[in-house]
Amino acid sequence: MEKLGTIDAREEPLQRESGAPTPNSLDLGLVGSMAGNVILPPKSPVIHVDEKGIEEVRQALQACADLGLAGDAINKASFPLPTFHVVLDEARRQVHEGQGFVIIRGIGLCNSAQNNNNMFLGLASYIGDVRGAQDKQGSMLTHVTASKSWTVPPELRHGIHTNTGLAWHNDMGTDVIALHIRSLAEEGGNTFVASSWTIYQELATSHRQVLELLCEPCWPIQVSGNPPRHIVAPLVQIHNNRVYLSVDPGRLGLHPVTAKAGLSSSIPSLTPSHLQALETLSELATRNRLMLDTKPGDILFINNWALMHARDSYKDPQDGPGRHLVRLWLRDSEFGWEVPESMRVPWEAAFGPNGDGYPTGVTHREYPLAPSHEYKPPKYTAGSAAFVLDDEDDVNGRKTEPSQST
Repeated sequence: MEKLGTIDAREEPLQRESGAPTPNSLDLGLVGSMAGNVILPPKSPVIHVDEKGIEEVRQALQACADLGLAGDAINKASFPLPTFHVVLDEARRQVHEGQGFVIIRGIGLCNSAQNNNNMFLGLASYIGDVRGAQDKQGSMLTHVTASKSWTVPPELRHGIHTNTGLAWHNDMGTDVIALHIRSLAEEGGNTFVASSWTIYQELATSHRQVLELLCEPCWPIQVSGNPPRHIVAPLVQIHNNRVYLSVDPGRLGLHPVTAKAGLSSSIPSLTPSHLQALETLSELATRNRLMLDTKPGDILFINNWALMHARDSYKDPQDGPGRHLVRLWLRDSEFGWEVPESMRVPWEAAFGPNGDGYPTGVTHREYPLAPSHEYKPPKYTAGSAAFVLDDEDDVNGRKTEPSQST
């Protein structure tokens, strides 16, 4: 069943900027001395919530319900966990300074969509206190699923709304990815992670030219679909003694919609050298991957700078909801990694120029309770993370009028 997403080739060559500086030191002596980078454990560590922790979560949920709190009103102050917060503080440290991810298990699913959202938001606020917007409509939650109610053909949807595999990538624009596992597929749909640090080490020792290319500011990254606009930036950056990866093949080069229509665009395509570098990166990630052991009700947190991730294809059961994950983009004011200047443009699109979670153009924030009943095909999305490139598009495929969300 396992089938990860693939990287599509582009035809037109990309001309590098002449004399463009390489912002990263590639001194091999640096590789052995770096601290603060992530090395994956041999298997998925799981934090099991005990009965006391579960009771504290239940009490916090009830307090939110009594006060009618939801959405932006859910934070550490409104979702108090008197003793369980100590466990979550350690989880936060592990995400930012340890193994780069944690799985929290044992709380289970709630009896309503609203309580599921509130629980997810409440627990996630202990890992990252700032939430990033996932489109210009202000969607703070994304439902990652292939709903059986949708009649739009899969080829017209974004990849996260199909059962196809997703290639190795980072969600360009966020520090931490939080995923609430609502339900799983009958077969496949596994999530894999790979360490940016481990990949960097192998590139530095065995694929030096590939690493040099990945570190050069010569990669066209789509930031707007209408009108087409891009930036040129590196995909690998060394900053504060840490290796950062910000790579999503679907956001690189000419947008597929523009290419298919044969329209002219200022966004250049990728060269064969670029495509080969991405292929090498994918091969190294696959070689060093860890499959995450997730179950319904789990909450997964991933350091998006320190780890790449991918998904294999899947098959949903004939009966039941099928694979359904809910995604948050997070940043922690205290432990968050400093964002390199070369990687700020996609990040500011989610968190704003001040990093407060209010990007330019987002006037309100929404927390959809469920996948949209009808799916609106996006005009311009890019990348495996469904980055929205058009102000009218919604990352959840909803119509322009707001759906029920709090």
